[in-house]
Amino acid sequence: MPRVRKIFRQLSFLIVLLATPTLACAIPGLNPAPTPPPEPTPHGDTLFFSASYNAPLEPGTAIPGTRIVYVQVVGDLHEFSIDGLQAYRQVGDSLTWRGLVAPGVFGDYRLRLRGDFLGRLQAEGQVELAVLNPAPVEIPPTQTPVAAIYVEGIPANYYVPQGARIPGTTLIFEGMRNDVAELSGTAGYPFFAPEDSLLWSGKLRENVYIRYNLRVSSLNENGLGLTGSAELWATR
Repeated sequence: MPRVRKIFRQLSFLIVLLATPTLACAIPGLNPAPTPPPEPTPHGDTLFFSASYNAPLEPGTAIPGTRIVYVQVVGDLHEFSIDGLQAYRQVGDSLTWRGLVAPGVFGDYRLRLRGDFLGRLQAEGQVELAVLNPAPVEIPPTQTPVAAIYVEGIPANYYVPQGARIPGTTLIFEGMRNDVAELSGTAGYPFFAPEDSLLWSGKLRENVYIRYNLRVSSLNENGLGLTGSAELWATR
């Protein structure tokens, strides 16, 4: 009898285990909610680009686009002119500046004075550029501009629903065709499979150029995901 009772308990436990998923599906509130699609990347009349930034410093030179000028070394101090005002800094001190760096481009520089073991100085930190009223125009990717203001390694992470435009480009995600993304707004090949790279170059304004190096990170009926980086040039 003890052995029979033990077998009965084991069978009862197995029945409960098998019935649990069915009961869970039948009880309201226990079904796992489907993961919602990502929010679309917003559009607007301003594009923001943020990246790590560094600029070498030599006496008599300015941090590109700013009114921060490195004047000279004075003993263990470093003399700067910031917006025309004299300022002394030591290695590790801040070098911040906000203002118009080029027509239609506003910059926010949050930097610090750094030195290396050879005594060379540079400004390091983060910069955010805001491009006002962009009007993207595609240009050949081999057309490299020459500009004093240059920021590279700008992280780019976009999610684009069907019928929407990839921010800062002329490209529009038209939808899926044979499991690949179809794009319009380009003179080049318009079809991109998951994990494909997507290169696009263009003007955001007459004096602002951008080059995207993206990769298709997701693609389904909800939209197109793109991840990569960008380079931006601006002339005064």
